[in-house]
Amino acid sequence: MAWIKRIIFSAMALVALIAFLLGSRPTEEVAPPGFTVVEYWEKWVGNEAAQMKVIVDDFNHTVGQQKKIYVRYMSMSDIDQKTLIAVSAGVPPDIAGLWDQQLGGFAALGALEPLDNLATQHGITAKSYLPVFWNACHYNGHLYGLVSTPGTIALIYNKLIFEQSAAKLRAAGLDPNRAPTTLAEFDRYAAALDLRDSSGQIDRVGYLPLQSWYHPLISYWFGGDIFDPKTHHFTLTSPATVHAYQWMQSYSTRLGQRTLIDFQNSLGAFDAPNNPFLVGKLVMEQQGPWMASYIQNLKPSMSEILVPKSEEYKLPDRRANYAWAVAPFPSAVPGEDDISYNSFDVLVIPANAPHPREAFEFLAYVNRQDVAEKLCTLQSKNCQLAHVSAAFLKNHPNPYIDVYQKLAASPHARAVPSVPIWPEVFKELTDTAQNITLSGADVTTALAAAQQRMQERYDRFHRIELARQRAGLN
Repeated sequence: MAWIKRIIFSAMALVALIAFLLGSRPTEEVAPPGFTVVEYWEKWVGNEAAQMKVIVDDFNHTVGQQKKIYVRYMSMSDIDQKTLIAVSAGVPPDIAGLWDQQLGGFAALGALEPLDNLATQHGITAKSYLPVFWNACHYNGHLYGLVSTPGTIALIYNKLIFEQSAAKLRAAGLDPNRAPTTLAEFDRYAAALDLRDSSGQIDRVGYLPLQSWYHPLISYWFGGDIFDPKTHHFTLTSPATVHAYQWMQSYSTRLGQRTLIDFQNSLGAFDAPNNPFLVGKLVMEQQGPWMASYIQNLKPSMSEILVPKSEEYKLPDRRANYAWAVAPFPSAVPGEDDISYNSFDVLVIPANAPHPREAFEFLAYVNRQDVAEKLCTLQSKNCQLAHVSAAFLKNHPNPYIDVYQKLAASPHARAVPSVPIWPEVFKELTDTAQNITLSGADVTTALAAAQQRMQERYDRFHRIELARQRAGLN
């Protein structure tokens, strides 16, 4: 009975999906006669979608023209759900652009084609990639995707506020002309940069853990892990992870939970002119290289202190034109001052895609050095490849792109854990961090409860999938 319901649901979902696609397909997308049409669904919208469209058009006019392959490109919302429905119904696209956190789950569900042989045939090997990205594109020993664009996370800070607060920083024994290099030093910078108004309300903070999109992974900077792939157990109660969440809680303890909540509620959205970093409400944060584009679009004066951006090539050091700077986010681990989290967007070939070989031609094209550098430049991101050109570093819209590139190349670079239910885990950790930080929950107790919930969900997922595999339903 359960299978009948699933079939009915899949049929209904397929009808809705087909209606969506028929209503969304651009009318001008007509392939030349005799060409194999490769259907490519992408999650990006807005500028990022348009930037990838440039790459698709380049492919269609070059490699595609030579090999008689035409990539038909569509951007859409809810791509994860639509792709899984299409795979289940037997009508998948040839390529899907997903997030890194979805790769393991899709692979575990049997929804993706392994790419090992195709990658080898095209000369794409571990030597082609930075290890952190190559390893993260694998699940259970097999390659299931290739990076479209990566994003390494580092410390971005407001140099002008550092300079304006020079006396206060020096009084605390700190140097206003550089970024903090240890976590203990970072905490002292943050406290010295806090400002309150006459009523005691927060007017500016040096740093807020919850303002980072990546705080669920903060244990990386403490030498901790969230999951052990060898034992298949979560490790949220490890000393390093407990230390990390205690550190986050220390900020709300120092600033005051109620005061902190009021301050956070007053902050603007990320993609808006009143972004807290842009208006000087937040001095330091963890962000990726794309922040350069957001600053240029929303508050260009922060990147044009001396001359307009179009003329910065005249300066001996173009970084002098910027009110902000980038450095590695400080670590609590002695000797490991180059820890980073590395996210990425990933291109996959869904299971039973009609044209896997032709689809991989496009994946290989996107990962060609000149093309990868072009796309990563357009989207203001660092590059997933082991080698980049001097021109990429020199002409990139982010003048600190070399910092991100070096962090991604470090042996201490980290990526999303290989957990098939990672989206659930990420949400659980986000909720747990908020509970600990804003409600004052006991750290060890909260992490132990989260660990138990996640372990139960993970074990249940594997029991269901094992049953499916034994029944030959994958």
